Amino acid sequence: MSIMLGTYAFDPCATSAAERHEETGGRDARVVEIQGVFDGLASEALVQAALDAVLAAASTGESVALSLRAGRRLWARRKSFERTVAADGVSASFVLILEAEDPFEESDAETVVSWNVTQSGASQALSAEGSAESKLEVSLVASGAIVDPVFSDGTRTLRYSGQVANGKTLLLDGPSDKVWLDGVDVTPYTSGEFPRVSPGGTVLTYTDDASSSHQAAVTVSYRDRWW
Repeated sequence: MSIMLGTYAFDPCATSAAERHEETGGRDARVVEIQGVFDGLASEALVQAALDAVLAAASTGESVALSLRAGRRLWARRKSFERTVAADGVSASFVLILEAEDPFEESDAETVVSWNVTQSGASQALSAEGSAESKLEVSLVASGAIVDPVFSDGTRTLRYSGQVANGKTLLLDGPSDKVWLDGVDVTPYTSGEFPRVSPGGTVLTYTDDASSSHQAAVTVSYRDRWW
């Protein structure tokens, strides 16, 4: 397959990629070095345009989706770009170095599971591929008042200390470590750790206060992840 950077597709016959994991500022990161050549183009202007297109794809000012393997992606930023044009002007090479602050690859496809909660202690089995734990996004829409909802994967448990009124939505955003109640940040009113899905599967359990209605429509979303 072609290496993809955003919507830019590198020529698989003239491009190679090398990866390494580094510790940067006390955190893990993945550095990807992409090397390629342009040869056989009709003019120096076309060579320069081809090099400019690579640089433009890596210069959005934001992290860009980088796909090295089919069905997976990283979010990476440009660290450096070096171009070398041959003396004849119609061939060139480049070295593009990208850094992904989050070193994990994630699946392009998102898994979405709908879960109708009708009692405290309800559980839902979740499955994941990959080699790393998947971060969850959990959306709870209350039917009646939900008081002190809790989600647990058996190892990590996250509790919201408060009430979710009838028809309101509580969103546990695991990828950003934030919790929202109808768009309002209520993270300070939570305690514990965000649950995750382990490779091979996890059972997610819901509990709440005895005064709750115990009725909610829950949607769980996540992407498989790889080291």
